[in-house]
Amino acid sequence: MKVASNYLCVSLLAIMPVIAQANVDPTAPLGYHAPTKVQKKTTVRLPALDAIMCSSEDVCTAVLDGESAVEGQTVRGFAISAINENRVLLKRGNKRWSLTIFNEQVVQ
Repeated sequence: MKVASNYLCVSLLAIMPVIAQANVDPTAPLGYHAPTKVQKKTTVRLPALDAIMCSSEDVCTAVLDGESAVEGQTVRGFAISAINENRVLLKRGNKRWSLTIFNEQVVQ
């Protein structure tokens, strides 16, 4: 039994380098290293501007993706920095976007 146990240990030790090199492509050029996988950047879609509604006190509300929002709110990660009768200014990180709407869709 002790001989079988020793034989098993020796055979496992002999196989270890083969197992370690199993991940290496034997047909690859010398010194070749497979490129590391790059994390795919997630892209976030801008909210769609459906409408802008302004009251007589110059307080405007924007409808983004079917939900009303006012200046200072956040919609899907975009902060609303300004709303006027013609456009909505969005900010995310260091980037800014201006969403505009046609004049015939502005409700006053």
